[in-house]
Amino acid sequence: MGNIEYRVIIGLEIHVQLATESKLFCSCPNNFGDEPNSNVCPVCMGAPGSLPVMNRRAFEYAVRTALAMNCKIAEFTKWDRKSYYYPDLPKNYQISQYDLPLGENGYLEIPFEGESEGTKKIRIRRIHLEEDAGKLLHEGNTEYSRVDLNRTGTPLMEIVTEPDISSPVEARIFGTELRTLVRHLGVSEANMERGQMRLEPNINLVITVDGKEFRTPIVEIKNLGSLRAIERACEYEVSRQLSEWQETGKTMESGNKSTRGWDENRGVTVLQREKEEAHDYRYFPDPDLMPVVVTDDWLSEIK
Repeated sequence: MGNIEYRVIIGLEIHVQLATESKLFCSCPNNFGDEPNSNVCPVCMGAPGSLPVMNRRAFEYAVRTALAMNCKIAEFTKWDRKSYYYPDLPKNYQISQYDLPLGENGYLEIPFEGESEGTKKIRIRRIHLEEDAGKLLHEGNTEYSRVDLNRTGTPLMEIVTEPDISSPVEARIFGTELRTLVRHLGVSEANMERGQMRLEPNINLVITVDGKEFRTPIVEIKNLGSLRAIERACEYEVSRQLSEWQETGKTMESGNKSTRGWDENRGVTVLQREKEEAHDYRYFPDPDLMPVVVTDDWLSEIK
């Protein structure tokens, strides 16, 4: 094999829990640490016949962030149902925004790593709102899990970057800058230990051998509980993908994206599942929620 060179490509999917007093589609308190299953109602528990109502403050917080990240704000957006089964999502679909996100085509500038001065522009593909799922508790047993639905329905802002990040250090720096931004805007406490900000890198390599390029399959990394863990997980995944390519020659094809979890104790990523595609979620417009029209006056007020 000839001379091998490679470059790292990382895009981030970030979920930021918004610091509203109530949940996204009901009036249940949006509190961390309360007694399990104490902040629930028919809406967030998915009871038949219950109807959601949008939290205006949550939408304004998301637009505020999108403006700060130089996004174009949609004049019209709608809510969509994203269908999948999880034990901690009682109604078996998540209310999200699919093809009409509230913000698109923005950017966030981050400082260069190391001693050099200046900034690097990381493009923001989209920002949208969705509801969070609950929480499965596995501690102390192997026969069953307990379910806490307090987090179900809390407002999540999802931020998707373009794959402009080119090192594990840059991924950590971006996370640091974003955490500072949302705290400064007052839209989130962004405490990663509490799950209020969750960053999921999508990472692969472009390997060059004697002028010929090969792209490794994209891996999405989950279970990252700190900014330091993001850097460490990306560093491990770079070496793992390079070694796997040298052993198998496997390259990126449509549909072979996978999800791996980060094991903090062992310092390795572990295969969780092959990644679903958008059509697997059977998106369709939510019939219970009105579309959102952002008027010039409302946008000016948020600005």
